Amino acid sequence: MTSAPYRHRRSLGMLVAAAAAALSVTAVSVLADPAGAAVPTMSTTPTTYAGAAFPATATSPSADKPQSKLWFVDNTWWGLFTTTTGVVIRELQTNHTWVDTGVLVDSRVTSTADALWQNGKLSIVSRTSSGTVRYYRYSYAAGTRTWSLDAGFPASISTTGARTATIAIDSNGIVWTTFAKATVIYVSHSTTAAATAFTAPVALPVPDSTVTSGDLSGIIAFGANKVGVLWSDQETAAQQPAMRFAYHVDGDPDTAWTVETVYQGTGVADNHVNLKTIANDAQGRIFAVVKTSFNVTGGGPTADMLRVLSRSNTGVWSIATLASVSDAVTRPQIAIDQQGGRLYALYTGPEAGGTIYYKSSPLDAISFPAGKGSVFMESAGAVLNNVSLMRDMVSPTTGLVAIASDDTSDRYYHAELSLQAAGDTSPPTAITAISAVPTGTTVNLTWSGATDNVGIDHYNVYRNSSLLKSVPSSPTSDAGLADGTYTYGVAAVDAAGNVGPVVSAGAVTISGSQPPAGTIAFVSGSTASVGPGTSLVVNKPAGTVQGQVMVATVSVRGNPTITAPAGWTQAVVTTNSTTMRQAVFTKPAGAAEPASYTFTLSQSKNGVVQVDTYSGVSTTTPVRSVAGQLNASSSTISAPSVSATAGDQVLGLFSQARSSTVTPNTGLTKRLQVVNSTGTSFVTEATGDRKATVTGLTGALTASANGSAASIGQTLVLRAA
Repeated sequence: MTSAPYRHRRSLGMLVAAAAAALSVTAVSVLADPAGAAVPTMSTTPTTYAGAAFPATATSPSADKPQSKLWFVDNTWWGLFTTTTGVVIRELQTNHTWVDTGVLVDSRVTSTADALWQNGKLSIVSRTSSGTVRYYRYSYAAGTRTWSLDAGFPASISTTGARTATIAIDSNGIVWTTFAKATVIYVSHSTTAAATAFTAPVALPVPDSTVTSGDLSGIIAFGANKVGVLWSDQETAAQQPAMRFAYHVDGDPDTAWTVETVYQGTGVADNHVNLKTIANDAQGRIFAVVKTSFNVTGGGPTADMLRVLSRSNTGVWSIATLASVSDAVTRPQIAIDQQGGRLYALYTGPEAGGTIYYKSSPLDAISFPAGKGSVFMESAGAVLNNVSLMRDMVSPTTGLVAIASDDTSDRYYHAELSLQAAGDTSPPTAITAISAVPTGTTVNLTWSGATDNVGIDHYNVYRNSSLLKSVPSSPTSDAGLADGTYTYGVAAVDAAGNVGPVVSAGAVTISGSQPPAGTIAFVSGSTASVGPGTSLVVNKPAGTVQGQVMVATVSVRGNPTITAPAGWTQAVVTTNSTTMRQAVFTKPAGAAEPASYTFTLSQSKNGVVQVDTYSGVSTTTPVRSVAGQLNASSSTISAPSVSATAGDQVLGLFSQARSSTVTPNTGLTKRLQVVNSTGTSFVTEATGDRKATVTGLTGALTASANGSAASIGQTLVLRAA
């Protein structure tokens, strides 16, 4: 399906042909730059350029509403475009034309795709209405500016088609997708981070995933460890129409989803959904733009037509009116400029197509002026529709680029907008006199303002190097913190998006929100699986800081040697004949832990791993006692009794040679579960813990599974600091 990798340097004849094929609305007299790695010079007002034609059989190839066709890599804009041979990758040149890279992604001319650049890979999900939903993964070589399809791809997700499909990648590297088919919202995910195989699509496991035959869904990874699905539900048989959201915590069982109704009522829903988030956002916020049906349900000219939704990390949804029914606009998408602190919304008007309009708002106080908005993309005689942006954030460096299509002339168009204010390239000065003072579980921040040649627009506040919030001025605070050490920094931002130096307030320690010193508390955990393979790559649990202790439990089929990365100490290994093996390792967290850890197997086997972080544990001798027990085929998993001292933490570590739901018993609080159900050699692992309230033996620990198989149970006691 994929031709030879794209080499950027081309002959002059090829460049001339490419320029001639992209009939720009704005005159272009410069040929495409053979070196290529540059963002086009963009105007501070949107400028429209006509692009290449697409086949008449590819209706609205820049659709669909939840999908993103563009990405920004190596100082260059790239995009998915439909040609007579199928969907290809093109690159935006400095002369404002798109040049075909020669990489054919999907030969199906009627397919539409969603693109996501993350973790150094380009992920694409591509669908047709009745064919296979496919997942592609591409690598990019910066030195040669080459795109190449990774081995083992494309992977098949569904063979029965979909209305649209979008993807997200969770903190464990698992690829998730959602799509609508008939009257159901479906989800599926890769069985491992390798993503060459996916689970069978299932109806989103919530009380009501039944929708109309036109509803759509979108998916996004947000916060430190969650994936969320937002969908329209216009069905009226059981309840009122609604916009609904459900999220899944990374590593939880596939059936564990939490549902939120954003709002419901007559006319509130329509099948227009586009989701965005902020990378490394300490607040874990989600932003979405949606459409209502008030234009057909009699809401009146002043009723909301388009809305921008924002969700806080506490699950509170806020609604801002983007456009009214009288504005007659549709098919919106949003872009986020984290650096400039703004949100941009683009959409079509009138509803049958014509012009792409836009509005923008401060990111932290979303509101929009009344009216249709300003023109972002238009061309005489063109009926533009189905605008598409990129999933990642834009910035003054990237500018804002959007594509759209005209089904009357079967031609692509794109527009560019500089996010750098005209004439202002000077960043603000550094702030001064910054102070971070802890009070209980709150840190209060103050500083003296910076200066700028034009003026300060706002200040970015960072916690542990991630953006926490943007505020108009000092002071501000960060509340509800868990025990740990935090660093804060503040940088001034001007109206042009120029960011001043980040000035650090130094380290701040919070204590008192967790149990008193001398006791142990669970912090967080993460999971991963491989099936089969020799490497288990698991993320560092969120919130892990220096002085805490991590416990890694690795369970594999067969009996390969399990090797931990440097710095980890083996606590116990238990082998159940040739069926399975479980090993436990510990590691006190240092000042500069990596983002992930790789545990290796001496043979290619199905395996799972989970890492649990605890505070209040001795970092010199974290393990007081540990033992393992093998169990014959049964639905009860037993772990042996070991010694403990009051104040210790008792961990039950359970694995079973099947795909199960494992529930720790004997007063244990379940922390994590991870399942590998690839092929025929399944393995499930779960952990639970409790306090040791008396000194002596812990007694045997048990867990219950929903089926019988050989298993291993281990008991590990963490020593209190």
